[in-house]
Amino acid sequence: MLFKGRSSVFIAPKSSFAFSVPAQLTGGSLSSRPLLKVEDRQHPVEYHMKEAKKLKHKADATSDKVGKAFNYLDAAMSFVESGIAMETDPQTPKSAYTMFAETLDLIRFILKLKGSVDPSAPVTDKDFTILCMRCQSLLQMAMFRYKRETALKYSRTLTDHFKSSSKSAAPSQCVSKSTGTPSPMSPMPSPASSGPGSNHSSGVGMGNVSTVAIPQVIQQVASSYVNITALFLSAHDIWEQADELAHRGSGLLSELDSALGQLSLTSTMSSLVRHTRQGLQWLRLDTCET
Repeated sequence: MLFKGRSSVFIAPKSSFAFSVPAQLTGGSLSSRPLLKVEDRQHPVEYHMKEAKKLKHKADATSDKVGKAFNYLDAAMSFVESGIAMETDPQTPKSAYTMFAETLDLIRFILKLKGSVDPSAPVTDKDFTILCMRCQSLLQMAMFRYKRETALKYSRTLTDHFKSSSKSAAPSQCVSKSTGTPSPMSPMPSPASSGPGSNHSSGVGMGNVSTVAIPQVIQQVASSYVNITALFLSAHDIWEQADELAHRGSGLLSELDSALGQLSLTSTMSSLVRHTRQGLQWLRLDTCET
C-alpha cells in the first residue's frame, strides 16, 4: 500500500519518465476523496481472467447505460492485469501483446457504447471518456513497445532497399503472359507520373509511364512497418485529445495525478490500472451523489 496517510512517502512508478513530486512537498494537498487499497500480492493469470470474465458478464447484464460502461471498463482493467501476469508467465497460451490488443478492442467498444461527448453532457461523462482515452493510448504504447525492435529492423530493411533501388531503378514490365496478373516484382507507377497532377489515366498512354519494381516482400515489410508505427502516432494523438478534453472536465485527472503520481505515455500498465480503478471509484461516488 503506497498511501497510509498524509505523512506517508509517495513511491513513483519506476518506468515513468515523468517525475512527480508529492503534493505535500509542493505545498498542495492530497485529495480528500477515499483511496483504494493497493494489494501487493501477485495473482496468477487464471485469477485475473476469472475476475475479468465475471465483471464482463456483469456488464453484459447491466441495463443502465452508464453502469454498463463502468462495469466494462472495470473488466478491461482485469484483462490488463491478466496481460501483466502473462508477461512473467511463459507457460500461458496467449501472449501479453494479444491480451492488450483484445483489451484495446474492448476499450474502443466502451467508447462507442458511450457515444461522442456532448458539450452539454455532465462533467462525469467527460471524465469517464478521458479515462477510456488514456487507457486506449497507453495500451497502444504497450503494444508498440513489444513491436519496437521489429519496427527498427523493418526501417533498416526499407531504407537499404530504397537506397539500392534508387541507384539502379529502371522501367520494367513484370506481368505474367499466361495469366496477365502481376508477379511478386510488379511495377508500381512513380509518384511523378501518377500523382494528382498527372495527365495519365488508367489504360491510356501507359507506354511512357516510368515504373519502379517493388518486391512483394518489401511491400509486406512496408505494410507491417506502417501498422506498428501507427500504434505510436495514434497513441500520442489520443493522449493529446484526452488532455484537451480534460480542460472541460471536473478536474478528476489532475486530482488523480496529485494523489497517485502523474500518469504519462511512458507509465506502466500497473500504473494505468491503479489510476483507472481509482477514477472509476470516484466517478461512481459522484454519480450516486448527483
